[in-house]
Amino acid sequence: MTGMTFSIVACLAAFGTLVWVLRRDRVSLGLPIAYLFGLLLIHVPGAFAHLVGGDVLQNSDLTEIGIYYTAVGAFCFTGGVWLARVTPTKAPPQRSANRHRFWMFCLLGGWLFTYGLSSLGRIPSIGAAVEEGGAVWMLGVMLGLSAAMMRRDLIAIVFWLGALAVYPVMMLLLGGFLSYGSAATIVVLSGLAISIRSHLRVAVGIIVVALLAFNGFLNYFQHRNEIRDAVWGGAGLGERIDVSLNVIRDFKWFDPSNETQLVSLDRRLNQNYFVGLAASRIAEHQVDYLYGRSLWEGLIALVPRMIWPDKPVFGGSPKIVADMTGLDLSENTSFGVGNVMEFQINFGMPGVIVGFVLLGWVLGALDRRAAMAERSGDLGRLFLLFLPAAALIRPNGSLVEMASGPAAGLVAAYGWKWAWTLSSRRATAQFKAQGSPVRYIRTGTSAVTPFHRAR
Repeated sequence: MTGMTFSIVACLAAFGTLVWVLRRDRVSLGLPIAYLFGLLLIHVPGAFAHLVGGDVLQNSDLTEIGIYYTAVGAFCFTGGVWLARVTPTKAPPQRSANRHRFWMFCLLGGWLFTYGLSSLGRIPSIGAAVEEGGAVWMLGVMLGLSAAMMRRDLIAIVFWLGALAVYPVMMLLLGGFLSYGSAATIVVLSGLAISIRSHLRVAVGIIVVALLAFNGFLNYFQHRNEIRDAVWGGAGLGERIDVSLNVIRDFKWFDPSNETQLVSLDRRLNQNYFVGLAASRIAEHQVDYLYGRSLWEGLIALVPRMIWPDKPVFGGSPKIVADMTGLDLSENTSFGVGNVMEFQINFGMPGVIVGFVLLGWVLGALDRRAAMAERSGDLGRLFLLFLPAAALIRPNGSLVEMASGPAAGLVAAYGWKWAWTLSSRRATAQFKAQGSPVRYIRTGTSAVTPFHRAR
């Protein structure tokens, strides 16, 4: 177990290094932090369960192999983010813009896409753009909450935290899923790891969020079946809420001697098992490396299904997991291949190293440029950088999803940029019609936005 302990510590060290890299100049929205936090969340708890679980859990040898690859990937990802920032670039000064209006535009527009236009999800290509475009609400909440925290405006903090809670609660009550809402929450809160000045508060906050996520999952998992029975069985909203509240009523902290909790961690937060099993089967020549097959499928995924209706690739990855692990997987359960496994089954350790360095570099570059666009008041361009970056935060997804998601996000981003430009023009016209003496600043698009009245 010494190797597993070392790998877990290495994962945590890589995360701490990443936070330090991004906080040096604070020109970041924290998106790489969200990715690495999500990656470690599906790998480290499972490895930890094997470390403390004694003889309760099986296949600890495979878990040890998987967490080793994860530790290497975590450090390579951090290195890629660092490479994206190593070239000295002078951060632009903070320029005035109508940011509050922008935050509300993102929040309300994102909710419209997520809830009002959800029926469009069945239309090829358009559905993908609507789904990825709905993530714009996270941008509004992230920026609004960060600003409220910096001002220590309690009313605004409560408002934005309430806005943040809407999506996770709706996903739980309407779909019976916790993971989607958790991923969105991690993206939003990662911005606070950059904007909060105190290093101590950031460290404490990360620890608190990690502990809540860890223990929250354990308690949700114990009640998951009854929640889904109520939701999928068509129970009324009151019954769904009552069943979901059992997670809080029966809340229990992690206990290393609790066999049920250890098994839960092993079943759902131990992606290492799949990685280790696939790597072992490759080493024993039971299966062969893919040699870039899934990379090619990722490129094919960039072609819109509207143009190529019979495109042979789809989102999701249960088949590739079953093929590489030899497991007979249930069709009723989601089994994501995950980035660690997919990089490994293509080219082994070189695939993990190169894959995570490139992923870190791309996400780090998009994140840095998005932060610079926000600081300079170039809010229209911010859409074009944030949505593709947010779509890359899929640590448990496949390369097909990581290729098609950002592409669809970029298409949606151009739509949001156009809508924001049109909205800004109308706001400017209204101010002029009222004869108000207003100063203006360009937002990076053709529109100009009023930001304060001249004194």
